[in-house]
Amino acid sequence: MANKDVLFGYYEYFAKNDFVSMKAKSFTPDITWTMPGQHPMSGKMVGADAVIAFLKLLYRAGIQVQDVHLGELDNGVLVEKHTGHGKVGDEEFIFPTVTTYAFRDGKISDVHVHNGDPIAANRFFWLAFKLKDIPARLADQ
Repeated sequence: MANKDVLFGYYEYFAKNDFVSMKAKSFTPDITWTMPGQHPMSGKMVGADAVIAFLKLLYRAGIQVQDVHLGELDNGVLVEKHTGHGKVGDEEFIFPTVTTYAFRDGKISDVHVHNGDPIAANRFFWLAFKLKDIPARLADQ
């Protein structure tokens, strides 16, 4: 299966909220996913379970992706340009994004998101995902 078909399958699973199939068919067990920013969703997720947990939150936040364009590098890495959309209350957000996808054994193994408007992404994610109050955040310390 071509890398682009694996990627399009991942998008189909996301649209259907089918994270079980996504994990089994789209991701290597040790996948890494890096999201830039200074917000609750930024950082490097390691392993399929961590990536699935991250993507479930993106799904819950209502992130939509449109205007997808792909290019493939000589090493099989896919470079994807798309426009992400999100809404919190009456405020709409647009995220021009480039994402790179590396593959191993016919599955996605490493993802890096490059956001064209990090200020909007930071604002969106801070509005969409509220932190717990201090006592609850420190309860496990």
